Amino acid sequence: MEPDLDDVCFVLGRMSIKNLPFFLESLGSYCEDHTLTIQGFDERKVADIDHLLFAIHRTKESFSNHTNAAKNPGLEMMRFASGQRQIDKAYSMGLATGDNKCIFAIFGDLRNPEPVKSLFVDEFQLRRTTPTTLQEKKPYLMSQFGITNEELGVGGDDKLKDLVMERVALVDVTR
Repeated sequence: MEPDLDDVCFVLGRMSIKNLPFFLESLGSYCEDHTLTIQGFDERKVADIDHLLFAIHRTKESFSNHTNAAKNPGLEMMRFASGQRQIDKAYSMGLATGDNKCIFAIFGDLRNPEPVKSLFVDEFQLRRTTPTTLQEKKPYLMSQFGITNEELGVGGDDKLKDLVMERVALVDVTR
């Protein structure tokens, strides 16, 4: 059953992952047990919530038009959010073994999201953290999205988010 992509909340936190395949298996089981779809991202590679909301919008369009490359909406969202057409390249946007500053998109029945978020935080021992500033994210975003100093030189650092959003918008346009 496809999750309602209109029903989403976000959880920001820090976590240490010792074994990524085991963590992903645990996350998959958690999603099945709670009838949720959860997609984790390296928070340093997410410009802001608008970036993820745009990726969700693109994901909804792709499933609606039957042009999705991934069968799983979470992976399709990661594909768009990463600015990559290929799913295997989109994983660069995800979590990794070691310490992670992460943001999770949680989809499902979220009429009351606070208990859902709280249970998730407790289950996966997410530690509170403050959002990373766009300036702190700059080297990660430039690397993830192939943004050059020349591009930033034209519009300045104020255009960094716009350049990221442009990359998300262009996924699949040149198929």
